[in-house]
Amino acid sequence: MHPRPLRLPLLGGFLLALLLAVLLLATGRVGGTAGAPTPAQAACGGGLDVKDIQVVSRFSKNFALQYTKKMRIQVTRGERVRNWTAELYTFSGYLVGKSKPDKKLSKVETTKLKLKQSMQPGKYTLVVKGDVPGCNIEESYKVVKFRSCLGRLPIKPIDKPGGTAADYSGFVSLKVAPQPAFAPLRNIQGTLSSFDGVSYGDAELPRGSRKLIGEQFLDFELTRNLEPGRYTVYITGKAPQPRSCGDKSKTIKLRFE
Repeated sequence: MHPRPLRLPLLGGFLLALLLAVLLLATGRVGGTAGAPTPAQAACGGGLDVKDIQVVSRFSKNFALQYTKKMRIQVTRGERVRNWTAELYTFSGYLVGKSKPDKKLSKVETTKLKLKQSMQPGKYTLVVKGDVPGCNIEESYKVVKFRSCLGRLPIKPIDKPGGTAADYSGFVSLKVAPQPAFAPLRNIQGTLSSFDGVSYGDAELPRGSRKLIGEQFLDFELTRNLEPGRYTVYITGKAPQPRSCGDKSKTIKLRFE
């Protein structure tokens, strides 16, 4: 007895299933990677891998007045970057400054931005762009703030003298210290006077301690007997900020019985 021939509909279905399986293998949908992004390609578009971006400042804060023509930027990278630049923008998109292209971004690199004009206080966007192998141009950004000059001398009293006025004979001593972020202070001088403006004595830091870096006494040598009432200590000096900011002052109030 001869076997029956395979029916045409069954044969057509088998060939169609075989064709679909070949197509799935070719496209990588089943057991393959063809057509899918490589790990390097999948990482693209996530931004430049930069660990840190810092504005280099001569002072503890980024005072705007110190940047007139150029600004130094320090970048710490996290991946290989070539042909990189740094740019500074206002929030409205105005380009304030830009660096020249650098061929290679090392572990820690410093570059200079050429400014279009002197900096002004406010917040800006600092952008670092670079060519990452396999990804072309990627970028990373950081919001940076530039501040204006200090409004007053960053100094504070530690122990205010007080009590009975008659107990003070010859001197009144006031212990002062700089605000932590603004040491040292220089050229510190003070005047003790009544609320009516009558001077009772002057003081300055002793030789060898003219830079105020910690706690120090201002010893006011009295030119007249201290009387009960309210007094003002007027202190002047130079803070660590651009010279064009000028000297600053601070007023401290005292009271004696």
